[in-house]
Amino acid sequence: MKVRVPLMIQDPLMAKYKEIEPTEGFDIVEEDFFLDGPVTRRVAVLDFDSETGDLLPGVHFLPPPPGRKLGKYDIKDDTDVRSQDFIQVNVFATALKKMYMFEKEDTLGRTLSWAFDSPQLLIVPRAGQWINAYYERDSHSLQLFYFNDPRYPDDPDRKIFTCLSRDIIAHETGHAILDGIAPDLYDAITPQSLALHEAIADLTALLMAFQSHTLRRVVLGHTNGSIKNSTAFSLVAEEFGKACDPDTIVGSLRNLKNEKNLIPGDPHCVTRNEPHELSEVLSGALYTVMVKIHEKLKEEYAGGDPNKKFSVSGKALAVGANRFKCIIFRALDYLPPGEVSFADYGRAIIAADQASYPDDEQERKWIQEEFVKRNMVLNKEALEVKTNFEYLPLTTVDLQMLVNSDWAAYEFANKNREFLCIPQGSEDQPDVPFKVRPRLDVTKLYYHRDGKHKVRECLFKVSWDQVELNQMGPRYPDQRPITVGTTLAIDWDTKKVRALLTSDHSKRPEELHEQQKDRDQMLCRLADEGVLRLGNHVFGPDNKPLRSVISAESTHGLMRVHGAARMLHITRGL
Repeated sequence: MKVRVPLMIQDPLMAKYKEIEPTEGFDIVEEDFFLDGPVTRRVAVLDFDSETGDLLPGVHFLPPPPGRKLGKYDIKDDTDVRSQDFIQVNVFATALKKMYMFEKEDTLGRTLSWAFDSPQLLIVPRAGQWINAYYERDSHSLQLFYFNDPRYPDDPDRKIFTCLSRDIIAHETGHAILDGIAPDLYDAITPQSLALHEAIADLTALLMAFQSHTLRRVVLGHTNGSIKNSTAFSLVAEEFGKACDPDTIVGSLRNLKNEKNLIPGDPHCVTRNEPHELSEVLSGALYTVMVKIHEKLKEEYAGGDPNKKFSVSGKALAVGANRFKCIIFRALDYLPPGEVSFADYGRAIIAADQASYPDDEQERKWIQEEFVKRNMVLNKEALEVKTNFEYLPLTTVDLQMLVNSDWAAYEFANKNREFLCIPQGSEDQPDVPFKVRPRLDVTKLYYHRDGKHKVRECLFKVSWDQVELNQMGPRYPDQRPITVGTTLAIDWDTKKVRALLTSDHSKRPEELHEQQKDRDQMLCRLADEGVLRLGNHVFGPDNKPLRSVISAESTHGLMRVHGAARMLHITRGL
């Protein structure tokens, strides 16, 4: 059964300002069933009355008439984007479209799973009055708020609904998706790990915009076929940003077209311990790569004729955006467990692309250049990885058994500690304990000049804890555990190692010391702001955990932090 639903293309006021049709249709074909709400097996919308807090009835589902295959939700007026039924369907459709983008055979090639123990992601489109929106693992939900537009203080009816922003819904859905792929990032205390969460969420919103045929046509028409400058693509959550800061020059929450970097003394250098600012370094670098991909494809499709570049710009953007999506999202499967840096993600990008396209280096060179230029790594050698090599013990491994059997997986990891970078014990110390993550048997589709090719691979991940000094002062434990780990990607047919990547930086001392310093600074800042609290200070007067703080516990002289990714909405909004 196919279900056709409307969804927002742009924020309501920005669509009107730019003379863009605010909505477009989307066909849902992947779900097992549809219920009023909307509700499916994987997504459920829960809408509440803004005055009473009561749960509102969900929009009614209309199944296909006899002999037909197209169902729909009973929206009275598709053009009334602030109506209850449209709002409910819009958040539902936007989240599902984003999920399908990740699940495509040429991207992750599998059904997504959540980081929480429940099949459904809950979406609350009108969670209350607050200048915010966020994903929360504990409640399995996206919480989307609304607020009075501060530009019109005398008009209480002028409200900004985050549930009507395609960018914000896509961004928060991106957080939920990434939490399922790389759950360690949610508890990470490395600023760059949290910044990666934020950057991927912003890039998810960017790719959602690229997918809109209407938006591509309008934007490219206004820019003569270019995305080099700030446009509706690079500007994230324009209506939200303009409302929060009417005097800002940029006029958006963030701009992916930027020169932000980590070069001390540079005017574009950002604070290393604030994940939102830090994320713009990574997203800015990757947006620059996307621009170069688009320009290269325009040149190729135009056959060197500059007069044809505009006419081919739409095709170049559609093809280039899909290529860009595959590059940045496939890398998430290769990301090692634990606390990771921008360099770790950069190596994952290079490895995932190099393993499949060893002779096509252009995009990888652009990525290396941007990472070095913005001082995310010291040099391009820091991003070099080895791919498609033989490891003799793998030749006798039953990969199906490795995937299905925890015993076989732990036995393999223990026998291959050195290869997987797992520390071994000594005469005085026992072997370091480790945890093998659920293995994945995945088949992805790759596009080559001679046609399409599928690659089946086994993704094997193992993690362990390291202990480092916790330099936060006398009120806190002297040490803290840090989770690190290794990802091993194995070609199912040849049993060659497609990639081996670790977040254990002990052999990269410069990266290790830099990340330790960043962790100290961020934790001290959060403690000073009252956001990070230790022990019983995380409970309110009703003895329930406070949702506005990040908790830390002291066990055996070690400080362990939980849910640090919640700071992405506690301290800086989206």
